[in-house]
Amino acid sequence: MDTHSPQSSLLLIDLDHTLVEREGGPDAWTPAFCATHGLPPEAAPAVFAFFRADRSPTGFARIAAHYGIPHTGADLWEEHVAHEAARTHLLPGTPEALAALRAAGWPIAVVTNGCTDIQRAKLTRTGLLPAVDAVVVSEEAGARKPDPAIFHLAAARLGRTLTPTDWMVGNNPATDLRGAHATGLRSIWITPTPPPPLPPTHPTPTHTAPDTPTAAALLLRTHPETQNGPRFTSP
Repeated sequence: MDTHSPQSSLLLIDLDHTLVEREGGPDAWTPAFCATHGLPPEAAPAVFAFFRADRSPTGFARIAAHYGIPHTGADLWEEHVAHEAARTHLLPGTPEALAALRAAGWPIAVVTNGCTDIQRAKLTRTGLLPAVDAVVVSEEAGARKPDPAIFHLAAARLGRTLTPTDWMVGNNPATDLRGAHATGLRSIWITPTPPPPLPPTHPTPTHTAPDTPTAAALLLRTHPETQNGPRFTSP
């Protein structure tokens, strides 16, 4: 990207549990869905099973047909996307951390597994879209972390190719750390301090950090040559 120094390292960063957090578990929307559409509360597990089998408007069309809900699958999907975005909030210090990194010259791409509509709705609601330079969601990318293809696509959307000086930051060892390792990237694992032990099959991260602001401060210290913007220290 022409707004960044060609020498600056790239930052690829996860979304869920790294930049944003969701209220409740993956099925937390089902009781409200049942109440809104006149289904008994005990239908919630079956509704979630339908959803897990097909997370799309087509899946919601099947739910509507099964329960006689007088709405299209597209309408129910739009309702679901809005609900998922509404229960998503920024993790503390995230906007400031991203702003400091970009001011210091870091091109930033969000790399996330999930449904495109939902993930982009989360980014829009939390105001993160203008805070990063690119977004890659597995559904539209046709590849999921830890597949190296999604990381290479993120770099391409930043107008670059990946190098060993680039970084991946995320909370999931199975997707973020494995993907970084497979792609030859350095990594920061977002995890509580002290970090839990990793299974032997998982690669060791370059660094660990309890949150994204701490990771950002670490990156700015690790790459002092990019420190041409306002200084940033994690809260």
